[in-house]
Amino acid sequence: MITLEGAITKDKIGRVLDYVELMGRLPNSSSNSPRQPARDKFERIRDLLSEFQGRAFKSTDIQHAYEERHGEPITLSTVCTYLSRFVDRGVVLRSGSPSEWLYTVKQPGTFSWDSVLSK
Repeated sequence: MITLEGAITKDKIGRVLDYVELMGRLPNSSSNSPRQPARDKFERIRDLLSEFQGRAFKSTDIQHAYEERHGEPITLSTVCTYLSRFVDRGVVLRSGSPSEWLYTVKQPGTFSWDSVLSK
């Protein structure tokens, strides 16, 4: 069950839809749907990670790079969720504390993007 507190806003609805897509409960939308499937965001963030290879970065760095490259907003919570998935899949290492996580992309050859995307 999902509960929204306060006024229902476009931003809150967008976050709920992002969450539902991330959890895999929403089937892929039809090709005539104007909304991008969550997998597209996942792949877009994956593509951005290669630009951060070899250096530590914060979730806000990915958020800004995503918005600059794609010309659309993405919530920080969505970026953090995807980064957490990359950590769980062994692509990204996380250090620091929850108030300020630092991420680093593992060296090429230590993982396969194909296996990451198929999980």
